[in-house]
Amino acid sequence: MNDEKHLMIIKKYKNQIIAKWIREYIHSYPEYDRKVLKKNADVFYKFMSDLHIPAAEHSIFLAIPESQKVFLMRNVSISHVVHSSQLWIDAILWFIQENPKGKTIPMSLTRKIIARVSLYERHFLHQYNTITKELLSGQEKTITELHEARLTIIGKMAASMAHEIRNPLTAILGFLKILRKQISIQNYQKINSYLDTIESELLSIQMQIAGFLSFSKKDAIEERFDEVSSTSIIDNVLALISPRLVNDNIELIFQQGEDIKLEVQKIAIQQVLSNILNNSLDALSEKEGEKSLMIASMLEEDEFLIIISNNGPEIPPEIKDSLFIPFVTNKKDGTGLGLAICKQIMTKNNGDVTFDSSPNETSFRLSFKQR
Repeated sequence: MNDEKHLMIIKKYKNQIIAKWIREYIHSYPEYDRKVLKKNADVFYKFMSDLHIPAAEHSIFLAIPESQKVFLMRNVSISHVVHSSQLWIDAILWFIQENPKGKTIPMSLTRKIIARVSLYERHFLHQYNTITKELLSGQEKTITELHEARLTIIGKMAASMAHEIRNPLTAILGFLKILRKQISIQNYQKINSYLDTIESELLSIQMQIAGFLSFSKKDAIEERFDEVSSTSIIDNVLALISPRLVNDNIELIFQQGEDIKLEVQKIAIQQVLSNILNNSLDALSEKEGEKSLMIASMLEEDEFLIIISNNGPEIPPEIKDSLFIPFVTNKKDGTGLGLAICKQIMTKNNGDVTFDSSPNETSFRLSFKQR
């Protein structure tokens, strides 16, 4: 009896051999579905018994890359493939040992089938190893890129922090010099005024740092919520920008509305207002001719609004949709964190900040929902 006739016997008893393989496989890996295993076993059994087709040319062999993608996607251990091959060999040897109806399968044919199973296993493992190395290499590249990106972000945040606290520190140093002179002439009334300003600037620095920390996973010191006067918030910030208004010859139009009690983080909201006002002043510094800054406050239905407008240049269209995203800016020395922090603070204080910009005017709108 030649190999072809012996193969007919093996194909005839396919279901018994597959059933043996499934029983042993389920015993080792009970999480697998029997129907799925049966479907996959039918396909692989065809590969084992199609000896007339060279293994490397068989459709099952050529489909190894796709099979590996499924394994990787489902996070299947490669040990399952190795164990599966061993169980196929055991199932074939078990069948031959049973010697159905006295029919003997020659050792030469048995070795061909086992060699075919082993070849599939070796090729699968080799290809799997190659793909894994490529993935690891890609992951290492990604990790390196992420590390470099994080260093860049850290550098930008450091630059932004230095930029944001430089002005209040400069003001503090200036007032300290003035204090020395006032102390020498015992002008205590002005001394108290300067101390109040220094305290305000130091609180501003504290909130700037808290704002930067809020972008990390570290808990920052949270300012408590207090009931504060809307007028006092605006007046405190206007007092800080007054020197710039004078120095840059900017007309201030202040339309003060009703004084409303707001339940907010006072220093944080002052930081938001200060940031937007200073951005407006920066924009006006690029304008020639008349420069005007308008601030209006009003109660509109269930919202209290503070609107800051300037007649400076329009915000570039290419950054309008992403203006509140970290590191988006059109300033030469800007870092793009200021407005992102403002957005975060306003959200935390049950409010929002939006803007509208045209060639004639740019307006930022702070809205606080009234509880």
